[in-house]
Amino acid sequence: MPTIPDATTPTGIHFDKENQTMQVTWRDGHASVYPFTLLRKECPCAVCNDLRARAARDPLRVLSGGAPTAADAIVVGAEPVGRYALKLRWRDGHDTGIYSFEFLRELCPCPQCQGKG
Repeated sequence: MPTIPDATTPTGIHFDKENQTMQVTWRDGHASVYPFTLLRKECPCAVCNDLRARAARDPLRVLSGGAPTAADAIVVGAEPVGRYALKLRWRDGHDTGIYSFEFLRELCPCPQCQGKG
């Protein structure tokens, strides 16, 4: 289902390091609050996508390295990527994930967006 532009256009992005969350306010008035752990777990970079795909194929396989821990899930920097995405830099140095605004809106964990509200 394609999203409407107002639903994927942020009007504000705020990082709350104390609560370890990122809040995005969208042009349509919705506010999404993302725990850092969710953003790190769902990192859209090629390396993280590959790790998730391998784990899905063989859930009993122990992944060595690369799998983020809760301690890694601390955002230490962010920068815009054009007008369509955000690049996050994590405490462990990982910084290759580009979080498109469309991806972030689809990832919104609130009950309304997840069809539970």
